[in-house]
Amino acid sequence: MYMNLVHWKKDEIFRAILASVGVVGIVLAAATVPNAALFLKPLVSKKSSKSIRQRSLEESLRRLMRQRITEFVVQNGKTFLRVTEKGRKRMKRFEFAEMRLDIPRAWRGIWTVILFDIPEYQKTARDALRRKLKELGCFQYHRSVFVHPSSCEDDIDFVVEFFQVSRFVIRFETNSLGNQEYRARRFFGLK
Repeated sequence: MYMNLVHWKKDEIFRAILASVGVVGIVLAAATVPNAALFLKPLVSKKSSKSIRQRSLEESLRRLMRQRITEFVVQNGKTFLRVTEKGRKRMKRFEFAEMRLDIPRAWRGIWTVILFDIPEYQKTARDALRRKLKELGCFQYHRSVFVHPSSCEDDIDFVVEFFQVSRFVIRFETNSLGNQEYRARRFFGLK
């Protein structure tokens, strides 16, 4: 239990650092590079910064640098702390894990339909896609057909690309799901 809590805490700190550095980037004076964590503390979310100790932040920043997830770069006499390509991939995994699709308050009567026919040799990706669509809140209309009442093209495209199965997936919008639409309406609580 303790190890899981420690691992979760490290992930939370990593996410806070990557989000802060990845979004705004940080310019540091050369003399302050060893104390870069001091500059990060105010940038992490208020909720996180209360629970993150300065020492934890410093240790996490060093670990991210050792893992080549963040790096210091000097350009035009200024030192920047930035996220590397490896770090951007890690950020995408964090985003992927936290994704959720919201049900619109005022539904416009349009369904997003996700169809897939992923071959048996990619069964692992097929099963993972099916699990992720359920996690996102999509309704499993049939074995390889999911629906959602929001316009979620970008989110679905991101998930499909993550699993590298885009050539096997079709996504479209429609205003009718046929004579079984009542099942989806009931699932989402729509009239």
